Amino acid sequence: MVGISLLIASPLARAKLEPSVRYQQTDYQLCAQQRVTKALFFDVVDVGVYYPNCQQAENVFDSQPKLLRFSYLREVEGIQFNEGADDFLEDNLTDVEKETCLAAFKDFNTIYKDVADGDYYDLFVTPDQGLNLRLNQSQLAELNQAKCATPYLNIWFGPESMDDDFSELQDKLKSLN
Repeated sequence: MVGISLLIASPLARAKLEPSVRYQQTDYQLCAQQRVTKALFFDVVDVGVYYPNCQQAENVFDSQPKLLRFSYLREVEGIQFNEGADDFLEDNLTDVEKETCLAAFKDFNTIYKDVADGDYYDLFVTPDQGLNLRLNQSQLAELNQAKCATPYLNIWFGPESMDDDFSELQDKLKSLN
């Protein structure tokens, strides 16, 4: 019991969402954030949504460039990303999006690595270019298919979501304007 309470209350188990992140000569500002928790008390990840201008953020599926930062608070295996992402894309994409993007998404998802407390993924979503995935500032993958950039967000924000905390994050983003 002591081990569990130390895990829950540990000040060391805190990843960081920076107030701004620079990418391709653009400063992205933290516009909304949410902690994702499993089984009521296991903090897994802090998720931040960044835009060049928070006032232009309509919702996570808008046509603005954006960054999703996943700042981890505990170990998560890469295979869990891969399997979860594939499942939610299958459930949430339209038939046209599946035909256009699903094969590329499945290849893209194989790159996810194991992470530990303090690691972070940055997913840059540029609707007119595609996706750029980084782990702790090291580039892992690019998907240069503009039509597939925004649909990829269905992993977290589609009708079937990994967690209700992502709906709360989307609501926070919508409330900015």
